[in-house]
Amino acid sequence: MALNNIVLKELRKQKKLTQTELASKLNISQKSYSNWESGKAEPTLDNIIKLANILDTTTDELLGRQVNFGDKILNKKYKYDLSVLKESDIQKLYDLKMTLAFELLDESLEPAKLKVILMEKNKLDKDEELILDTILAEAKEFADDINEFYKFKKSNKKFKWPWQKNNNNLTTKDSNNIK
Repeated sequence: MALNNIVLKELRKQKKLTQTELASKLNISQKSYSNWESGKAEPTLDNIIKLANILDTTTDELLGRQVNFGDKILNKKYKYDLSVLKESDIQKLYDLKMTLAFELLDESLEPAKLKVILMEKNKLDKDEELILDTILAEAKEFADDINEFYKFKKSNKKFKWPWQKNNNNLTTKDSNNIK
């Protein structure tokens, strides 16, 4: 697990933090932190997670990994190109919706909070806000469906089609013969 020290330094500077300030937030010495940024030492996994939270990024980005999802690259938390909101390119809007759905799989992240972050960072007008509302609603519905499926799969319950009755061994073949 190799920390991308160039990304670390860039993110620290974006947050307008000195090495000393960031080290203090991590409860480590400035020298220890400096060694991470220079590549002389590696932080523990616990410290990588803390860094990701403090620097508002992902552990993947800190480790130099990129997750491909459709045509989007998810390596910078909440840094999406929302210029597509006024375009008529259905594929780009769909890609944005799926990217946001991917973020909303984390059930602790509410669409309203994500919207505020995106509105502030992208200075959206009223038309773009309405489009974003729709995309976020659809993304949330999709994410909820995936989460429900995952919970169902973990529960080891047997799936029943809507036409299957409780306490009955009615199958799809049988249901086609009912008149």
